[in-house]
This record gives sequence, C-alpha cells and structure tokens, in this order.
Amino acid sequence: MATTTQFAEQDPGLDEETRSLEAEKASLLSDIAVLKEKIARYERKSTDVLTREVEELRSERAALEEEASGYEEDSGYYIPATALARLEIQA
Repeated sequence: MATTTQFAEQDPGLDEETRSLEAEKASLLSDIAVLKEKIARYERKSTDVLTREVEELRSERAALEEEASGYEEDSGYYIPATALARLEIQA
C-alpha cells in the first residue's frame, strides 16, 4: 500500500484518473440497475397483457361454445368439440 501511495504522490494525474474511473464505475453500476429494473417492469407488463389476452380468449371460446350448443339443441345436430376447436383455429 505504501508503494501505491508513494507512486500516487509522484504522479498527481494518476489519482485524478483513479477518481474519474471510480466515478464512471459508480455511474455505470447505477445505469445498469435502472436498466435492469426497467426490463423487469416491461417483462411484468408483457406477462400481464398476455394474461389478460388469454382470459379474453377463454371467455370468447366459452361464449362461442355456449352459442354452438344452443344451435345443437335447436337443430338436433351435434358438433363435436374437436370440430369446434378446428373452427376456432380457422377463425
């Protein structure tokens, strides 16, 4: 440690450069933490949006299945669930 202190005393520019590098390091660490938090927020938001979309699609499917079963009862035709699934995929 004494050798480092001696060297720094001999070259004042080295001490200034060290402080500058330490400040840049602290700034970069802070920026990285902010960016990681921002990414985590976007990931949570993305998951929330997908969850909401899936729930809406489930509701739509349930409504269509209910509507189709009403037609089955009225017409006497039976529409298998696999056929309904194929119709959903095509739509």
